[in-house]
Amino acid sequence: MRRSLTVMAVCLGLVLPALPVMADGPLEGPVHLALGDSQAFGFGTPQPDKLGYVAVLNRWLTAVDCRDEKESACPHLELADLTAPGATTTSLIANQLPGALQLIGQRNGDANPDNDVIYITITIGGNDIFNAFQANCLNGVTPDCVQAIATAFGEAHANLVQILGTLRAVAGPDTRIVISTYDNPLGACVLAPFEDFGDLVLEGGPGFSIGFNDVIKLVAAATGAEVADMFGELADDDWVGGQDCTHPDISGYHKMAEVFLGVLD
Repeated sequence: MRRSLTVMAVCLGLVLPALPVMADGPLEGPVHLALGDSQAFGFGTPQPDKLGYVAVLNRWLTAVDCRDEKESACPHLELADLTAPGATTTSLIANQLPGALQLIGQRNGDANPDNDVIYITITIGGNDIFNAFQANCLNGVTPDCVQAIATAFGEAHANLVQILGTLRAVAGPDTRIVISTYDNPLGACVLAPFEDFGDLVLEGGPGFSIGFNDVIKLVAAATGAEVADMFGELADDDWVGGQDCTHPDISGYHKMAEVFLGVLD
């Protein structure tokens, strides 16, 4: 069964490049694989690799996995962090997904069950929508603005189906895949006048039959992924704010890690 995962990757026609460079050298234990954009990367903190939600969550998951074991016997949960600031669903498919599939194929397809990729966490799609908003909506919420965002919804939906569907096909049914939705940061920055519109875009309402967070949830349900629902979890002081209208600060990333942990634990 385990070796069939690698065969499945070949049948899907996947081009698998060399393994990406991982934190702390070669992986020997179970793996937490992180994919996504600048929020997944931890942008907005002085030390993204320590204070971003991926780093915080990885430390907590290690503690959870080890709580009933002696330290000397507890396996270390390795972190494979492929996140990239500015990533969109399209760029994730091009730049992060191939290395992720290579890692999963090798780890989950070998004879050692103790080195598998057991967690995959993802935050992606926010830039797809925010880029459309910046390009079309800053002069007002016009029909062209709404249409541009709806088009971005459709493109992101198709890409999310490919991302989550391919990860599930290669990782198999036992790997926990958790994708986050997005909270609305606009009230904490210079785009505060658009805060209510941001809520509509994310959660649905007049002009939007569904919100982008609903798109994420629908694709997750169809591909056996779980959802870390971030909407409403961060307060205004959990964002960098000012000219930065997309990134949490240290407290915000801590709260994001808590939401992910609530799903995984």
